[in-house]
Amino acid sequence: MVLAIIICASVIFLVLAATAISLDIATVRRKKPVNVHVQKDTVNSVDVIYKDDIERGTKWINEMPFSEHIIEAYDGTKLYGRFYKNGDSKTTILMMHGFRSNPIHDFSCAFKFYYDKGFNLLVPDQRAHGKSEGKYITYGAKERFDAKSWLYYANTLVPGGELYATGVSMGATTVLMAAELTLPENVRGIIADCGFTSPGEIIKKVMKEDMKVPLFPLYYTTKAMAKVVAGFDFDGCSAEAAVKNCKIPILFLHGKSDSFVPFSMGEKIYDAAGGRKQAVWVEGAEHGCSFLVDHKACADALVGFLGI
Repeated sequence: MVLAIIICASVIFLVLAATAISLDIATVRRKKPVNVHVQKDTVNSVDVIYKDDIERGTKWINEMPFSEHIIEAYDGTKLYGRFYKNGDSKTTILMMHGFRSNPIHDFSCAFKFYYDKGFNLLVPDQRAHGKSEGKYITYGAKERFDAKSWLYYANTLVPGGELYATGVSMGATTVLMAAELTLPENVRGIIADCGFTSPGEIIKKVMKEDMKVPLFPLYYTTKAMAKVVAGFDFDGCSAEAAVKNCKIPILFLHGKSDSFVPFSMGEKIYDAAGGRKQAVWVEGAEHGCSFLVDHKACADALVGFLGI
């Protein structure tokens, strides 16, 4: 009897310890961003293959003048962003970066493209990233409300203009899930690059395929702990559901060789979207690399979508 109690207590302790570790890995902010685009084979990693393009784009944006802005999210979290004013332009693009990354890296090869086409750029640090407050990353569950706040704030920066929202990876899911919220009427389009279907689905994928841990019971115990500690439900929202009745046009980009957010997730969201939509599926493109692998196809689609 005593032995059975000891064994049960040990199992419970191990499950709780594994749950705490999983929650930390999945949601807690890091001091330094992690580049999820890097493959195990560093010779063939994105940051090696496209090193020059990324460095050129990073250098360009870092040399551009910007103003700094801080807004308060719906839950009191202070959010930081940069605004790159582009002359007398009346059109602004909100740019939401990905999981444990940063906007300068994720949009390094897109900043100049958008700016040269005449757009103002509003570039926040997602909550629990960079200079924004917050301890927990919530895979778009809370970030979608932050995107909404930034879009309304953009109208105070450029009154009477038009707005677009774009995102990469978790940033794409963020803007897609924001689509079901009450957004400003002047939001003209959403550009989603390799977004995942839902927080729950991407966490399951990472646990099963990347972390090699059993979903039962770990996914469910981590989900329960996240509700209590981080204040969000892994299965409480999804991009698939959000776009079903979306009236805002959406342009989807996704690499067919994406090993982090499976291409099938991009297809599912596209199929679920009930409004005007178009897609560019790029052969051979890894996660977040469609714009790099087939720049012409993506640029042509963006030009048409943005009406420029």
